[in-house]
Amino acid sequence: MSLVETISHFAKPWATAYADSKLLMDAVTFLHVGGFLLAGGLALSADRAVFRARNADETTRRVQLAELNAVHTPVLVGLAVAFVSGLLLFLSDVDTFATAPLFWIKMGFLVLLLGNGAVLSRAGHRLAQGDGGSWRVLRRSAAASSALWLVAVLTGVMLVNL
Repeated sequence: MSLVETISHFAKPWATAYADSKLLMDAVTFLHVGGFLLAGGLALSADRAVFRARNADETTRRVQLAELNAVHTPVLVGLAVAFVSGLLLFLSDVDTFATAPLFWIKMGFLVLLLGNGAVLSRAGHRLAQGDGGSWRVLRRSAAASSALWLVAVLTGVMLVNL
């Protein structure tokens, strides 16, 4: 038995329960979209604040850095909700998702998003501590963040039509 077949076999009770309950489908989908909305909305807002702080005075920049550094925890909470609900969606139809290149493309973009988030967080903390951080690195990372969030949502929407 292949890995996909094994996972599909063990996920069968969940897949059946999911398929038989519109309420369960709606709840899991809401958690997935809601997690992305929370995480992505906060991240895009923080990215925008980084762009706006480009020509700001030092006091405004410090406030923006404090806000940026504070937003990472709620973004991670939203991503955790999206991850758990996404896993449940995956387990509802393992055979379809595990063999769909688009699914793995989305996962690749999410890995890039997480890696970029780590770069952005590190750059924000270094700048806030006066540790030789660079606003240029922060702006580039914020631009990448904005693009990656939108691509992750796009690929997620495309997965609905598999």
